[in-house]
This record gives sequence, C-alpha cells and structure tokens, in this order.
Amino acid sequence: MMTAQVLFRHISETLANVYDANEAKSIAYLVLETRYGLSRTAVILDTPLATDLAEVTPLLERLKNQEPVQYVLGEADFYGRTFEVTPAVLIPRPETEELVQWVLQELKGTTIPDLLDIGTGSGCIAVTLAAERPDARVAALDVSEEALTVARNNAQRLGVTVEFIQKNALITQDLPAQRYTAIVSNPPYVKQAEAAIMLPHVLDHEPHLALFVADHDPLIFYRAIAQYASTHLLENGFCAVEINQALGPETAAEFSEAGFAHVEIRTDLSGRDRMILARK
Repeated sequence: MMTAQVLFRHISETLANVYDANEAKSIAYLVLETRYGLSRTAVILDTPLATDLAEVTPLLERLKNQEPVQYVLGEADFYGRTFEVTPAVLIPRPETEELVQWVLQELKGTTIPDLLDIGTGSGCIAVTLAAERPDARVAALDVSEEALTVARNNAQRLGVTVEFIQKNALITQDLPAQRYTAIVSNPPYVKQAEAAIMLPHVLDHEPHLALFVADHDPLIFYRAIAQYASTHLLENGFCAVEINQALGPETAAEFSEAGFAHVEIRTDLSGRDRMILARK
C-alpha cells in the first residue's frame, strides 16, 4: 500500500542529488501538502494514499531540473495568502512581505488611500494591499501582458478589486496622470554581472525581464520611479521600493536628486539594505 511516508521518502531521496537533505525534505513536505492535502502530522502518522509513485514522476522530473517548486505546483504563499505563480512572474519573496508591512504601517491613519504598484508581476503587492486595506483604491501596472493575466487571476481568486494597466514603467509620460497616497514597486534590479553567482533555479527559470538591468545603468527603474513619484504623490504621500542590497546609498541618492527630502533605507530581517521609503 502507498503511504505518506513512502511517498515522502521517495520524493526527498530523489531530490537529494540536486538539493541538500533539508531542502529536499522541505520540498517533499510542500508537495505532499499542496498536491495531496497532507500535513506534516499526516506524514508522520503514515496516512494511506490512493496513488502510486508513477503519478508523481512528471513532477519530480521538473524538480530534478531545478525548476522552482512554486512553478511546479503553480502557487506560492505571500503574506498569509496563496498566490498563483507561473514562469511569467517572479516568485514572491519574504523581503517583499517586509516591504508590504512597512507600507501598511505608513498608511495607518490614512483613509481611502490611492495606491499604485509599479511592475506588479504576480500582483502580490497590489493584491495584498487591497486585501489588507479594503478601503483603498489600488492600481497596478506591468509591461508584460502574461504577468498581468496572472495578477488578474490572483485578484479574482482572493476577492479584491485592483485596476490593472499595461504600461512600460520607463516611459513615465505614459503612466497614470493621477496622484497617489503611495507608490510602491519591486522593480528589476539585478545587474547582469550578478548572474554568474545566482542559483540555477532562479537564473534558469525566473523571468529575466523582471530580474535584470544593464550593468552600466542598474538604477534605471529607480530613476524613472523617483521622477514620476516626485510629481504624482498626494500631500504627505510616499514612495516605497525594494532595492538591490549592494546599491542602497546609490538608490537613495536617486530619490534625493528627484526632490525627496526624507529618504530612509531599511534593512530586512537578515540585516541587508533591502527597502527605501521616500517622502517629499
């Protein structure tokens, strides 16, 4: 009889040649939970399963190729919610949750905020803000129609209203003309030179359009966002962005040069410069 422990061992042992033992086990638990609805307790109790090893083989082949488990399973957790993800969008990261938390803290005391998410990808930022602040009017833009399809699906499945717009963030004259309480973004910021030290599951599978910028101008998106935000924020509004940890002061300077008087760099839980909040 197939049981949860048999399937767990099969997955973790198969992946042990690709990942370290602990990560292989974590992936195995995630597969069992997502695909079979089995908690860790159910695995420990060795729950019987109405399946066989052949059923999981196609999934394991993708995982052995170091395709991220979130893409294989089609979903990822973010801020306590489950989001659809495909190779058209970046997989939501914990540091982006920290950015969202900071934005929500800054919005306390503000009623009916108007929010814009630039480069929305999966929609994790915009959808989370809309869910956490039901009174907010939230818009989100991305240059990729494939990404916007995923973001729309996430807004629908999580029951929130977000206005989605297909625009190139670098063509600022085409961006919305209205003013916002907050403009938020997790734009591309990885320099091409950094590709050499990236893990294969990121480099080979996540969308390069959402990851990389040219080595000669790595702050191109921040410059555009800062210039746009400088004229499209309401009084007492702010701009919050996720940043390249190696370019904190340089990124802050872009906002200062755009006319922001108060620019704060904040570290993530690992102590790395990962976020900036700027006010006029």
